[in-house]
Amino acid sequence: MEPTPAAPLESLANARARDAADPMRGFRARFALPADGRVAFEANSIGAMPADAPARAAAILNEGWRGLGRRGWSEADWLDMPARLGASIAPLIGAGPDDVLVCDNTTTNLFKLLGHAWRQRGDGHVIVTEAANFSTDLHVADGFARFVRESGGRCQLVRADSREAVLAALGDGGVAILMLTHTDYRHGDCWDLAATTARAHAAGALTLWDLSHSAGALDIDLLGADADFAVACGYKYLCGGPGGPSAVFVHPRHRDAMPLIQGWMGHAGRPGFGPDYDPAPGVLRLATGTPPVIANAVFSAAADLWAEVDRAALGARHRELGDLLVALIDARCARHGVRLLSPRDPARRGGHAAIAHEGAAAIANALVAHGVTVSFRAPDAIRFGVSPLYHNREDLWRAVSVLDEILTAQTWRDPAYQGSRL
Repeated sequence: MEPTPAAPLESLANARARDAADPMRGFRARFALPADGRVAFEANSIGAMPADAPARAAAILNEGWRGLGRRGWSEADWLDMPARLGASIAPLIGAGPDDVLVCDNTTTNLFKLLGHAWRQRGDGHVIVTEAANFSTDLHVADGFARFVRESGGRCQLVRADSREAVLAALGDGGVAILMLTHTDYRHGDCWDLAATTARAHAAGALTLWDLSHSAGALDIDLLGADADFAVACGYKYLCGGPGGPSAVFVHPRHRDAMPLIQGWMGHAGRPGFGPDYDPAPGVLRLATGTPPVIANAVFSAAADLWAEVDRAALGARHRELGDLLVALIDARCARHGVRLLSPRDPARRGGHAAIAHEGAAAIANALVAHGVTVSFRAPDAIRFGVSPLYHNREDLWRAVSVLDEILTAQTWRDPAYQGSRL
């Protein structure tokens, strides 16, 4: 008999029973989780390592670099990997196989897509974003706007102080691009992708979405939402390895715009050695320089897993795990002054769940010392980056049990745990 919704709060046995019956449980075994037994809720910072990533990296080093050398560019799949990786993860974000490319990093791709969008806009001179957007997004937008102005153009960056102010700014006229991060990196509140995109389009603006804290956790449908452009960090929930390349999405209607950065790997005759640039078809033109072959090999271990994942099932499992985490924290930790920062509504809750406490930094340090890795964000947030692909209910039960013990015994007040380290 299926346990009641409250049953997982009552015993570890119930959590294990539900894990054993989970249709997605097999994916967990395909990751190399921490050997010391700790539970790492850091998918929002760096995803777990696919079990065969070391073998793929070793093959590139030994059979590729050592064996083929420069012949690897012509005899191996090194040049094709950005497109192949993009096609593998495309269904995960509701895109077609020719809509996504894995290349460069998130910051570079944001700048490239701003340029792509700027050339495609109907009119307008304003880029709207949130004042509390992730730092690199703000830096890129500010730098792009300055570049346009210093080149003799007109470009204004509006940093709205609230989500209401973002939507209000769309009605002011002159908005060319709405640039938003889908899931807020602090408290995990996420935008309604389709509704917000529709509001932007009604105002004559194009949309650029940063999915770095959403892709690989949530059910994202870019084409269904009619989004124009998007980027996604490759090493968070997507598990592409430390510093792994980023993913870039371009809606088919915008494929033929000339890229702002014209590189030889985005050339139609890739690699292009001639003096004149002839763009490759579609999203391939957004490739720039030489692809990172070793990093791409590591990413391929994750991309092959994602190609097997049903997007809707992934989103449903993430919602269920998030709901359980919230319920466990309510039941065991609310009495200790813990409050939920993330939305309770799973439709509004992004990749991670965040809680607040006056001793958040010290509590996060104590959790790490007791085998539960989380992240702290000032002034008082503790973030649990839960992956629907390799975390399970037992992980959540264990983590909240440790949190409860630390709060009950006030272990976090120990001088050894003071100060922000995460």
